[in-house]
Parts: sequence; C-alpha cells; structure tokens
Amino acid sequence: MMKVKNVLIVEDDARIATILAKTINKREEYEVIGIASNVTEAIDVIDCFAPELVFLDISLDSSCGLDVIKYIRQEIKENTPTVVMLTAAKDVEVIQKSVASGVFDYILKPISFSRLNQTLQRFADYSNKLETRQAFEQEDVDLFFGLQHGEELRSGAGSDKSEKLSLPKGVDSLTLEKIINAFMHDPATAYTAEVMADSIGISRTTARRYLEYLLSVDRVKADIEYGTVGRPERRYIFI
Repeated sequence: MMKVKNVLIVEDDARIATILAKTINKREEYEVIGIASNVTEAIDVIDCFAPELVFLDISLDSSCGLDVIKYIRQEIKENTPTVVMLTAAKDVEVIQKSVASGVFDYILKPISFSRLNQTLQRFADYSNKLETRQAFEQEDVDLFFGLQHGEELRSGAGSDKSEKLSLPKGVDSLTLEKIINAFMHDPATAYTAEVMADSIGISRTTARRYLEYLLSVDRVKADIEYGTVGRPERRYIFI
C-alpha cells in the first residue's frame, strides 16, 4: 500500500488554498497537513511536519516564494520536500528561475484541475518508484518530467488520455475546463445554468448538462431556489 504523502500549500489567496486542499485531499495518496500564507509560516510548517510535497505560490504578499526554495536547498539536509510552483507569473525570467531552482513542476493560474491531477499522479508514480527501489527506465524519467503529455501538458490545459476516455458522451474536456475555471475564478459564487452559460458563452442547455456532470462526480453541490413565480431553479456551488 502506498504511503500517504503530506502536502503543504503556500498560497496567500485563502479561496485558492481551500480549493486546492479539497481537491488534493480527494486523492487517497495525499493529505494536506498545512496551509501557509507567507514564507515564515511555510518554513515553520516545513520544519515541524516535513511535508513530502509543497505547492508554492511564487508571488506572496510582501515576500517571494523562491525564498522558501532557497531555505529548503540550504537548510533541509534530509527528507527534502519536492516543490511545485503554482502561480500566475508567466514571464520568462520567473519561469527560468523556477526551473533553475529544481522544482518538480510549474502550474499556471487559473488552475486546470486535470493539469493539477497530472502533477499529483506523476509525483505519486515517482514516489512509488523510489519507495519500492525499482530501477528507472527512460520512459519513467520522461513521464516524471511531463514529456509524455504532449500538447496538453505544454498548453497547461486539457485532460490526460485516461480522463478523456472516461468523460461521458456529450461532455468534452475543453468546455468542461472552461466551466471549472469559472468556478475557480470565483468559487464562492453559486451559478445557475443560465449564469454559467452567459459567463463562458454556451447555451443554457449545454451549461446545465456540464453542471449536472460535475454534480454526478462530486465536484459541485446543488441547491434548489424558487423564483418569484415559484419556478424552481438549481444553483450549483463548487466544493
């Protein structure tokens, strides 16, 4: 049985941090053991709980996420955590510094759930290889460095092949990502099918189909609200 990996989220946007924690905790291989909003809090959690994986926002209020990486590289001699950058920063210099610092992955905001799950799966596979002391082949190394995801991984969006195959008829990954990203942009909002349709430019019927799909896989919950004329309407809330 695979050992559960402890995860630290370093993110100063409480809404994003909460969504990340809920998504990560849905996977049996992981447990979020802390959320830090700045470098000092992150270092305290790392020192006290030794997480195996750190999701790190590079642009924290009044501090830089790279300082966390610097501390890990200089001060942590054993059980060094693996770092995934999680940020809206897209300029070349920031990405170059992150790659040079040896991060495991770099995910841009707004976060794609399929992209996040790709990273979680790659790290789980990587950790399992290390724990079972299996020899690494080139295809393993390619997988761990994201070289088998093709255009989907390079674009930072879309689903992996297994996720695409599991989607029901009438639900495509691109439209699904647009709807999920709408929730991610404002997770506190309860969307009706009509509001979601207007938000991303699709028909109300299409929006309802995708929202019902997300309800069926426990990504959203639905409440019924009655309008002024008594007509019930479902409002979908991200969970």
